[in-house]
Amino acid sequence: MKTAVVIDSACDLPAAYIQQHQLYLLPHRVIVGDQILTDTRDVNLTLAFHHRHAVQSRNWEAMIDPCSANAIAELFLNRLVINHDRTILLTISQTRSQLFQNATEASFAVVRGYRERRQRAGLNTPFQLNVLDSRTVFAGQAVLALEVIRLLQNPDLPFGELRRQAEAFRRHIRCYVLLDSLSHLRYQAGGKGGNDIGFLARHLGSLLGVKPVARFVEGETELVLKARGFDHALAGLFERTKLEIDQGLRNPLVVLSYAGDPQGLQRKRAFIEFERHARQWGIEVMVSIMSATGAAYLGPNAVSLAFAAA
Repeated sequence: MKTAVVIDSACDLPAAYIQQHQLYLLPHRVIVGDQILTDTRDVNLTLAFHHRHAVQSRNWEAMIDPCSANAIAELFLNRLVINHDRTILLTISQTRSQLFQNATEASFAVVRGYRERRQRAGLNTPFQLNVLDSRTVFAGQAVLALEVIRLLQNPDLPFGELRRQAEAFRRHIRCYVLLDSLSHLRYQAGGKGGNDIGFLARHLGSLLGVKPVARFVEGETELVLKARGFDHALAGLFERTKLEIDQGLRNPLVVLSYAGDPQGLQRKRAFIEFERHARQWGIEVMVSIMSATGAAYLGPNAVSLAFAAA
C-alpha cells in the first residue's frame, strides 16, 4: 500500500530531504504588512526572508496564517486520495497553532468525499487518513517526521500501529529554542498556553543582553537557561544536549535549525565542538535553515534543536 507523509512548513527538515522522500507540505502564510510569503521551504526565498527580518525586525510586524481546512481538503481530494492508499499528517503543536484543528476539520471532508474520487480513478479500496498533533515545534517536528519515515520502511506495519508508535515516540521529543531577539518574538496561537515563549521573553526583556533557552515537551514550554550573549547561550544549549547524548538517545540523531544562513552557525566553535562530541557517539547532526514560519515566531538568528531522549 502506498503511504504518504504530510508535514507543515514549520517542520525544519532540509528541503533536499523533503524532496528525496517525496513528503507533502502544507504551507503556512507569513504576512508582513501588505506582503505575503507562502512558506514552501524554498531555500533562497527563506534566506531572503531571514535577511530582511534581521535588518528590518524592529519595525517587523509578522503574522502567521496556517493552511486552511479548505486548502488541506483540496490537496487530499485532488491528489492524495488518488495517488496513495494511506496518509499520515503531522502538524505543529496545537498549543501553538490552529493548524491541527484545520486539518481535523479537513479530514471530515476527505472521509465524505474520497470514495467518489477514488472510484473515478478506478480504485475501489478504502483510503486511510490519520491526523497527528506532533505536540512539538520546528526541529522537534522534524524528529517526529524522521521517525515516521523510518517506521514506514517496514511495509508490513499496520497503519494503526504506525500511529500508536508515533504517538508513543513523540513523548520523548525534547525541542529547545534559543532566542536572540526578545523584542521580535511573534506568538500565533491565539492566546493558548499561558506558559509560552512570548511570556518568557517579556519576563526577560528588562535584562539587557540576556538570551533565553526554552524547552518544548508535549506541547508545554519551560525556561531552562539564560545567558548574557548569544554565544554563551548557544554553548549552554550544546552542553545540555551533550549530557543527554551521554545518557543515550532513542535514535542517533539531533536536528538543528537556524533562522539565518546555517553556515554561519556551523562555523562557530561551540557548534564544531558539539558536532565532534556527537560523532563520537555515532550521532548525526542534521542541520537545516529554519522556516520563515519559525523565524516569524522566534525572531532572527533563533536556533531550534531537538532529539528524542532515552
